[in-house]
Amino acid sequence: MRAKEIDGMKGALIFLVVLGHFLLPLLGFGARSINLPFDLIYSFHMPAFVFLSGLFAGHALRSPRHWCKRCLTLLWLYLCFKWLVFYPERAAYQTGGTWPDFWHESGTPWFVLALFLWTLALPLFALLRRVFPTAPVLLLILALSLRLGDLDARLQLMDFLALDRVIAFAPFFYGGAFLGEKRFSAWVKRGGFPQWVLLFVAAGLALYFAFHSGGWLHPYQNLIYGVWYTRLDTSAMPELFRTAPWLLRLFWYLVSGMIGAGFFVFGKLLVRVPNFGAGLTERGERSLPIYMLHRPVRDIGLLLGYPAYFVTCPRLAFPLLFLLSLLLVRIFAAEPVYRLFLAVQKLPGKVLDTLFGLSEKRRKAS
Repeated sequence: MRAKEIDGMKGALIFLVVLGHFLLPLLGFGARSINLPFDLIYSFHMPAFVFLSGLFAGHALRSPRHWCKRCLTLLWLYLCFKWLVFYPERAAYQTGGTWPDFWHESGTPWFVLALFLWTLALPLFALLRRVFPTAPVLLLILALSLRLGDLDARLQLMDFLALDRVIAFAPFFYGGAFLGEKRFSAWVKRGGFPQWVLLFVAAGLALYFAFHSGGWLHPYQNLIYGVWYTRLDTSAMPELFRTAPWLLRLFWYLVSGMIGAGFFVFGKLLVRVPNFGAGLTERGERSLPIYMLHRPVRDIGLLLGYPAYFVTCPRLAFPLLFLLSLLLVRIFAAEPVYRLFLAVQKLPGKVLDTLFGLSEKRRKAS
C-alpha cells in the first residue's frame, strides 16, 4: 500500500519539474517574474524528487528476480525515452544524427538512466549494510560523490551516461533507500514545533538563494544541476573553493537537503487539503509518465517559438506557463494515458517472467 503523503509530495514536485522546464528557455530575458520562481524551484526540487524516488527502491531487493525486473524496466524506459525526445529535440535544437546517442545524456532522460544505474548498484550497498551500520555506508556514498566530482577533469567524460548527475545526486537516492518509506512516513506524521521551525528556515534559505542567484551567488549556480566541478565558474570564487570544490558540493547537499526537508513538511499540509490533496496523490502515483511525456511537448513548443511570444511582455510568462503545466500534468496523469504507459512499461517484466517460467518448467521436467 502506497503512502499518500509521499505520493502527494511527488505530485507537487512533478508539477514543479514541468513548470521549471518550461521556464528554463526564458531565463535569458532576465525578468525577475521568470527567474525568481525558477530559482526557487531549482533550489530543491531534484534532490527532493530523487530522495522520494529512493524511498521505494528497497522493494527491488525482495528477490533477485524483482531486482532484475526493475533494472530491465528502467533500462527499457530509458531507451524509450531517448526515442521519444529524439525527433522533437532534433527539430527544436537543429541537432544532427539519425539515431539517439544512448551513451551520452545531458537532458531530461538523465533521471531515468540514473534510476537504472542507482538500482543496478543497490545490491552492493545493501550488502555493505549487512556488514556495517547504515551511517558509515551513507558516509562512504557521500565521500565518493564528493571525490568523484572531478572525474571529468581526468577522464574527459563530459555527459557520458549522465555520470555527473548520477554521482552528484546519488546520496539523495540512497539516503531515501536506506531510510525507507515507513520511517519517512513516521517522521512526516510526527509533526510538532521542530518541523515548523524547519519549514520556516527552509523557506528562508530558498528565498535567499532565489533573490541572490543573479548576484553574488551566480558563480555557484551550476551546483544545483549536479554538474562536474569543471563546469563551475571557479574564477570568481575564493581560493579555498578553487582548490577544494568538493566543499561547495557538500554545502549544496546541506542547503538543498534542508530546503527539501522543509518542503516535505509543507507537502504534508498540501496533501491534507480536501480534494486538492487527492489530486496531488494521483499525480504523484503517475509521476514517471508525466516526467517522460512533458519534455517532447516542451521541445515542440520551442520549435514553434513559444519564448518569442513573451519577449514584449515577460510578466505573462509565469502565470500562463503555470496554467499550461497544470493542464499537461492533468492530461498525462489521465487514466487512458497511464494505462498505455503501464502497458509499455511492463513489457520487459513480461519477457522476464516468460523466461523464468520456461526455466522453471525445464527444471521440473528434468
